[in-house]
Amino acid sequence: MIQQIRQKPDLVEEVYEALKGAILMGDLAESEAMVQDDLVEKLGVSRQPVSHALALLKHEGLVIERGRRGLMVAPIDAARIRALYQVRGAIDGLAAGLAAGRAIFGGLKAEERAPLEQALEIGEAAVKANDIRDLVEADVNFHRAVYTLSGNLAIGEMVQPSWPHFQRSMRIVLEDPDYRQRAWAEHRDIAEAIMNSQARHAEELARQHATDAGETTFIRLSQRTAAA
Repeated sequence: MIQQIRQKPDLVEEVYEALKGAILMGDLAESEAMVQDDLVEKLGVSRQPVSHALALLKHEGLVIERGRRGLMVAPIDAARIRALYQVRGAIDGLAAGLAAGRAIFGGLKAEERAPLEQALEIGEAAVKANDIRDLVEADVNFHRAVYTLSGNLAIGEMVQPSWPHFQRSMRIVLEDPDYRQRAWAEHRDIAEAIMNSQARHAEELARQHATDAGETTFIRLSQRTAAA
């Protein structure tokens, strides 16, 4: 459910985050109408911050026009998601290879490794608990931790605009228990290759993980569309 927001000086960011979170986790479904007056009532705010937040979501591609009927939540485009994963495969491979390289030349400090290790632990616990929300968050945090460990700030900056679209599709594909298990086993393998300074192996594992995720997601989304 969308939670009401208490009045604050700058509500645009608050409204934007509330609506974005609802879209990413499916509380606002694909193709659902985004009626401004309804959102104003649900969120307990004025029309202006809702209007500005919708404009931001439209810019991100999470909300689209539905002709003369206003706005709606954007459907998830299977082909587009696969294309994004194909690009991310190259980026993730680079990040993992660079991170493992840093482990070779001076090692990674405990505080640097902590976010990666924490994401692994939370994700593995979420797999056991069948907690999709925590699992999606841990998945994002795992990959962001690898980007940070790479030492190349441009990597995270390049992927950042695509994360909302990955998160929407991840929620759907992670509903499969077998895929959840496989994905987190692959995360563990990538992390171990990084920590063991196996740069080439880490790069190959990360690239293949993203490529396989893209193909699996494409198939799952396509099947869902065909069954609709």
